[in-house]
Parts: sequence; structure tokens; C-alpha cells
Amino acid sequence: MSAVVYLNNKENYAIEKAPSKSQVNTAPPKKSLWEIAKNYAGIIDSRESITRLFLDLSAFDIPVVIAGATRNWKSFLEACLEAGWSTCALIFAPFLTKGLAKITGKFYLDGDEKNQAENISKFYREELHDEESFNRGKKRLLEEEKKDLERIGKLYETLGYSAKAEKYRAKIEPMQNFYKELEYSPQLIQRYNKLKETIIVGQSAVEGFLWGGFGLALRWFRKNVLGEERFTGTKKYLNDKDSKKLGEAEELGPLQKILGRSALGLAPVLNMMWMKLTRNPENIANNKFLQMVKSGMDMTHGLFPKLGLLFSYTTVPKWFGAFCTTQGVDELIERVIKFCTLIPSWWLGHRVANGNIAKYLDKKLAEKFGVERGILLEENQLSSMTPEAAKIHHVLEKTAHNPELQAEAQNAHAITLYLGMALHSIGVLGVTLLANQITKWRVEAKKKIAGVG
Repeated sequence: MSAVVYLNNKENYAIEKAPSKSQVNTAPPKKSLWEIAKNYAGIIDSRESITRLFLDLSAFDIPVVIAGATRNWKSFLEACLEAGWSTCALIFAPFLTKGLAKITGKFYLDGDEKNQAENISKFYREELHDEESFNRGKKRLLEEEKKDLERIGKLYETLGYSAKAEKYRAKIEPMQNFYKELEYSPQLIQRYNKLKETIIVGQSAVEGFLWGGFGLALRWFRKNVLGEERFTGTKKYLNDKDSKKLGEAEELGPLQKILGRSALGLAPVLNMMWMKLTRNPENIANNKFLQMVKSGMDMTHGLFPKLGLLFSYTTVPKWFGAFCTTQGVDELIERVIKFCTLIPSWWLGHRVANGNIAKYLDKKLAEKFGVERGILLEENQLSSMTPEAAKIHHVLEKTAHNPELQAEAQNAHAITLYLGMALHSIGVLGVTLLANQITKWRVEAKKKIAGVG
């Protein structure tokens, strides 16, 4: 082949391979930051584990760290320890549940069921009582889980994560086949109940140990890392000598050590007791408290503890251990004040913030598009003073008939989520700073009475 022919062929090959102008212009447009944030809002809202993680970060961890930084650097490091402790535990929780399901399934399940332990765990405890409740659970899972996986797949597809989207979609068919082939038997629901309860007790033991150990870990961190034998929250306005005189430089006493260690095993004891009391429907038929306990003693479809279980796994052991190991009356009183504000924030904070924003935006959407209200809220929440914002699946289903409405509803859903979390965070920060200020006022008053400083 001559050099000229070779060069001509090479030039023609390059022309053939080069993209045309129309091909270049048909490339998908780059998404704006808001479009990305909007889709991530849907993903956050699709899984209880991710929602709770973001709520914990915005409504506890971040405010605690900022408030600690306003005191002194040692108090800031303590706040970072507390925030990191809770964040890591929440990230770890879903993996622990799935791991326990696989391990426990080897003992309680038969044959091919052992490979389906995660799907079996998605039954609620109340659906494993008799044939009627079991069939109701099957129907729920066949509808709910398919829609959930399709929705998450679509959200990841929109973000450009095609492989991840396909991973979620690939789970649908085998999962659907498993649920369809399930047939009720007393022995089957007995096995499934044992599986569920063992997972709950196992997770209680592991997570309860982690959260219950916070108080002892904080005292160790304070002494061995920070080199302090006092409550660091008053270090900015109280010296070490005066701190000792006012009782803020005490070693862990024998009773504190016993109670602090008992916090490590508190969660499984509590949950075994609650499960025993709620096994028999006759026990809870006329008992509203046990009905509330039973409804909360389970896992969501994403295998994350419902609020009741989460409370017993995390809040009870952590704060019991923290109360029992405080270094003096001032730290104890401050923790009690923060705990008394944490509980309403945990149960109602997102309703007051996210819920009322959703209520306002839902009204605006309904007026603009001439539709009935109940897009960003479920219908039973419309008249509530502390409504719960609807999950993303409700928003998408209610607007599926109108693409323009759906686009605006997704925008409103993302605004609700992010603005609500920001307002909730600012509110918690204000309360935390006030609790810190109350400690300062108390200590300064005690200094005057004791004649120190």
C-alpha cells in the first residue's frame, strides 16, 4: 500500500469515527445542583435509615458540635465524640440487621428459606399471627416492595447511576416470586416469629452495648485523652480549683460504675420484656399503651428499627448511662435539660418543621393546579397542628397523572425536607445554647454563694 493511500484511508477512518455536530448536541444536559439535590431528597426519604441519619445529624449532632465549640476546645472535642458515636451507630444499624437476619436464618429457617431471611424479616410481627394476617402481610409486601425498588431505581437512574438503578430493579422478580410461592402454615409463622424476635434481641444487645457505653466512654475520653478530671462544660468560666470545691471534679464512684455498666445490657432486657407482653393479642386488646408498644416494636420495610425499637436501642441506654456517669450536679442538670428538649424534638420536631412547611406548600400546589389537597401530606394529616410530611412515594403516586404537577410537587417535597431539617437544626441549636447558658448562670450563682473565684 502506498503512503498516499494509507494516509487517505487513515483520514477517512478518522472522519467516520468523529462524532457529528448533531451527535454532540444530543448529549444529555448537565444537571443543575438543585436537580441533583431534588433527586437525593427522594432517596433520603425512601429509606427510614437514611431519613433518621439525616434527622440525627441535623437535629442533634450538628447543633451539639456547634454549641460545644462556643465553650472551649475540650468541650468541642467531647461534642465531636458524642456526635460521631451516634452517627456511626446509625450508619452501622441497617448492616447489622441484615447480617443478623442471615445468621439467624441458618438456625430457624428451612431449605431455600435460609437464602430469603432478609425478605422474611420484612413481615411485621402483627402479620405473623394467623392465616388472615399472614395473607395480608404477603399482599402488602408484594405491592409495597416492588414499588419501593422501582422508585429508588428510577431516582438513581435520573441521577445517572444506571448500574445502581439496575441493581435495585434486579431484586424485584426473585423477591416477588418468593412472596407469591409462600403458603401459610402454623409452623411457618412460628419459624418467622422466632427469626424476627431473635433479630430484635440480637440487635438490642449489640446496639444497646454501643449506645449504653457512651457514658463510660466519655468519662474515659475526658480523663485519658483530654487530661481532665472535671466537667469541661464550665471550664471557660470556672478554674480547676474552684471546680473541685463545687463538686465537679469527682472520680467515678462505685455506684456510678455499676449503673454505667448496667446500661450496656439494658436494651435487650427491655425489648425481651416488651415482646413477651405483646405476643398475645388478648393482652393488648384493651391496653392502649401496649398497642403503641407493639406498633413500635418492629422494623420498617427497609429493615430499620421503627421509632419504638430505635428508642429502646439508642435513647434509653445512652441517656441512662450518661445520667449515671455524669461528673457532678451541674453536668447532670444540663443533661436532664437537654434530654427533656431532645424527646419532644425527636418525636415532634420534624412534624412541626417539615410537616407545617409541607402543609403550606400543599395548599399552594392545590390552588395553582386546581386539585384536591393531600399531595405533600396524607389526607389524615391535613387538619393536624403537627402533621407528618408525606413520603416521596405518596407524592409521586398522587401526581402520576400530571407531569407538570409532579415536577413542582417534587420541588416542593425537596424544599420541605431541606428547609424543615435546617429550621429544626436551628431550633435545637438555640435550645442547646440556652441549656449551656443556664449552666453558666447556675455556676456563677454558686460561686457567689460559696465565695469562690
